[in-house]
This record gives sequence, structure tokens and C-alpha cells, in this order.
Amino acid sequence: MAKATFTAKEGEQVFAQKVAADCWRQPAVIGKRQISGRAYFTDQRVVFLASGLVGTDKVSWEIALSDIQTVSPCLTPPFFPFGVKMILKNGDTYLLGIIGRNKYVQWISEHLS
Repeated sequence: MAKATFTAKEGEQVFAQKVAADCWRQPAVIGKRQISGRAYFTDQRVVFLASGLVGTDKVSWEIALSDIQTVSPCLTPPFFPFGVKMILKNGDTYLLGIIGRNKYVQWISEHLS
């Protein structure tokens, strides 16, 4: 299977792409586990594409901004101030670790519907 790639949808405004990020929490993985990859932020969605040779499709994900209930800065393990915590309307939680997180938290907050 080919590795997933990011492609902007027609009319989609891209805020940031290929941002180095670590995913620390997502519904597909039990507990907190560091998964390295790249994050993409648009006016419609947040996309995380895991890096690695195998199994990346199972831990890569995409969230529509309309599905996000709240976004806030938080800590990533062990106690680093890099976290972006997104809680969806269905209760699922995603946690990304990104250096310079404040601009991404602000971008998402401004585009929540």
C-alpha cells in the first residue's frame, strides 16, 4: 500500500504544511505513545501523517474543524510545553506535540464553527 500524502482540497486554504509534529494521543492508540510525523493545517481540517516505513496508515488521521469542540495548549510527556489538545464533539481526544504551538492553537480556535 502506498504511503498517504497530503493534498489540499479544491478551495481549501492551507495555513501550514509539513509541520514536524508528534502525536501523543488519538482514539486508534490506547494510552499515550509518541508517533512522529507531519501535521497540516487548513481552514477545513487538521491532518496528521505518521512517518515511518510500515503501519503508518493506522496511526495517520484527519479531523474536520467542524468536528472539534475545543482546542487548548497543554503539556506533552514528560512535561514539555508543546502540546495542542483537541477534543472532538464526540468526545475523542487528539494531542499533538508541536514547537511553536500557540499559532496553531490560535489558527484552529479562529476557524472553529
